[in-house]
Amino acid sequence: MGPERRLPDKKADNGAGGLTEHLQGDIAAQSEPSAAAKPFRLPVGIALGLVFSVSLVVLCGIIIAFLASSDRNIAKRLLNEQARAVLKGHEEVLHNFFTRQEHLFQSIASHAAQSGRRMTSSDLTPYLELLPEGVKLDLGRAVLDEAPADRLPEANWSEFKYRQGFSTAVRELEIDLGNGQILLGYFPQTVFARLAREMSWDERQRIFLLAGPDRAIAVDGVPEERFAASPGAVLPDLGGLSGTPLRLLWHDQPRGRELGEGIEGRLFPADGGMYTAIYGEVTSGPASGWIVGTLYRADEFGAVLDQTWVVLYVALGVLIVGAILSFLVGRMLGRPLTRLAMSAAELRQLNFDEAQRLPRSRLAELDDVNQAFNGSVGALNAFAKYVPRELVSRLIEEGMTRSRNIELREMTIVFADLAGFTGKASHLTPEETANYLNTYFETVSEAIAESDGTIDKFLGDGVMAFWGAPSDQPDHAAMAIRAVAKLAERINASGSEDMRVRIGVHTGKVVVGDIGTTARMNYTVIGDAVNVAARLQEHGKEVDASARVIALASGETVAQIPEGYGGMSLGKVKLRGRDEPLTVFRIA
Repeated sequence: MGPERRLPDKKADNGAGGLTEHLQGDIAAQSEPSAAAKPFRLPVGIALGLVFSVSLVVLCGIIIAFLASSDRNIAKRLLNEQARAVLKGHEEVLHNFFTRQEHLFQSIASHAAQSGRRMTSSDLTPYLELLPEGVKLDLGRAVLDEAPADRLPEANWSEFKYRQGFSTAVRELEIDLGNGQILLGYFPQTVFARLAREMSWDERQRIFLLAGPDRAIAVDGVPEERFAASPGAVLPDLGGLSGTPLRLLWHDQPRGRELGEGIEGRLFPADGGMYTAIYGEVTSGPASGWIVGTLYRADEFGAVLDQTWVVLYVALGVLIVGAILSFLVGRMLGRPLTRLAMSAAELRQLNFDEAQRLPRSRLAELDDVNQAFNGSVGALNAFAKYVPRELVSRLIEEGMTRSRNIELREMTIVFADLAGFTGKASHLTPEETANYLNTYFETVSEAIAESDGTIDKFLGDGVMAFWGAPSDQPDHAAMAIRAVAKLAERINASGSEDMRVRIGVHTGKVVVGDIGTTARMNYTVIGDAVNVAARLQEHGKEVDASARVIALASGETVAQIPEGYGGMSLGKVKLRGRDEPLTVFRIA
């Protein structure tokens, strides 16, 4: 007999779940016999729709009442925001336009200065394609300029003037070419009319450009012939410009007024309607002194919200009714939903026996949910007889419920087999056989569960169990030995003299996880260590065939158990199906 080592009686700190095998089957849900007369039940959709519709009416009533009392403030805020954005955009368009023309003229001047020769009209032809339509170029003699040669000459804009050959007023752009010539560009009013149309981003807007408050440079919607120029009238007078409500912009009228609140603009009547003009004066650049603005119909920018005190009172009444209905329906829905949540929480913890059955409800959908839930509880109770709750609970806690959760671990495997069962079963009825096996399986299962083991499967009259998964169990070998000791103690203490058990224990690397298909999955272990444990169980028959309990463990398992456990070494043993001998200990 080899040296004895005693296993301490302390229980391992690490827990482990039980085995699971996902079963497929048709389990009939429990149902109540239908009543003779089906009672009326209000659908949840109608109940919620009633509450929400009333709430919506109330909300809309309050919003309408609020808008009715504050429409002017809202309109002013909208106008202010739009005015700032519009005026800033208009000034940006003007600035970009003048900057582009000046850069082009400076580029021409730089090219002329570098070439050192005088330019001709034919030299200007390519540049005309880069200028706005209608612009003409001309060359003239330059006056002596003492500006530094390394600095670009300045481009100078004139005021609008009358010039023969143009039907409208013209603004000139002049630059010294540095070769004894000056370049003149003639920009007619039509160029600025097109520029004004480019500023519009909404078809309701009419952009206008004014040279001071009285002279019109461009007004969107007014035809070109109204801007015909003459020596005595370069730009048309705004007040005499027919065809646009803008002619009445500055007129004092009973309903006309300034917009105020930081925005330059006027609200004024014209042509049978109310118009709003927002404008701003350009303070820098070639357009300095110009007034740029936008004209639009006031009623297109914000409709007056028509409301009365009667509507407000109705809205308040509906609010009260809606609050009462919401309270009542909330109570109808809240209590059963609370019970449903509490029972569902018990199911989440796999406490099927403690999940309360839900009562019938007068709300049709809620009644269907309650009955379906009750049927599910019955189905899960039936299902739980085939699937160990401990393992499922552990898998959920470990976050290992996803499919194909497979890993390699060192674990301890135990095989327990009922010796001589085939001969005994031949003398028993089917009921007696089932009772005999259930008693045996109950004894084995209790010993394994008390030692935090996982039952993998029942194999006829055998049981396979493992330690080390799904939770980490560093002392899995000691836990398995403890379970074997408990089982041996209970078998020896039982009154059944014909119940003899052979047990094999081995520790090694195995693959553990979900093995199977998406329709049917087992949380199990596979590997050579499983085969070794099974062979050790078989070898027990050769060691002591008459023993009530014989348990054999490999040297790999015994090496991991604490000091103090007593076991007898059987030396090197060659097991069936293995080439290399294995060190074996008898532990029970």
